[in-house]
Amino acid sequence: LVEASYRLSLQEQRLILLMASKIKPEDKNFHTYQIAIKDFNRIVGIDSKSYYQRTKELTKKLLERSLQITKDNSILQITWLSSAEYFEGEGYVELSFDPKLKPYLLQLKEFFTRYQLRNVIRLKSSYSIKLYELLKQYEHVGKRKFSLEELRYKLGLHPDEYPLYANFKQKILTRAQSELNTNSDISFTTIEKKHGRRVVGITFLISKKG
Repeated sequence: LVEASYRLSLQEQRLILLMASKIKPEDKNFHTYQIAIKDFNRIVGIDSKSYYQRTKELTKKLLERSLQITKDNSILQITWLSSAEYFEGEGYVELSFDPKLKPYLLQLKEFFTRYQLRNVIRLKSSYSIKLYELLKQYEHVGKRKFSLEELRYKLGLHPDEYPLYANFKQKILTRAQSELNTNSDISFTTIEKKHGRRVVGITFLISKKG
């Protein structure tokens, strides 16, 4: 799931992380996850007076968001949520993951990435969160290599977004480096691979903090 290509806003990504944090290791099926609106807004980062409406708008958009998972012999296109139900006057919302996400979030015995919610919920960029997940997998290795094209794909970037490497580096890589160093349990430095004067790949050197 970490390797899948998708694009979420910061608030949408925080909501998915909040839901995932409620999954228990022994769960064999998804449950309907009940979340208090006040906790929802505090963690996701909604501080508007019209927070009920803002919350509904957020989940509605997330119901339309898709991700693409490349499997051995197929490509799965799927949405994150199957439903969002609000209980007026009760102060909570019930959310459900799409059932086809079960193999990627339930009963994971090996080959999975584990991290504490507190290490990502404070990050201010959805790209920083995604990059944290991609690097956290390889923390025990100490480095991870990407072609520039592959990294852009995994971050969910469209071809016309940050086409110049200098902008991509400033807006995404440098910001993520600062955020992870300040607010997470890992940090990184980079080595650029060049073809002539053009950067075509990046090696991330990953360090565990503390």
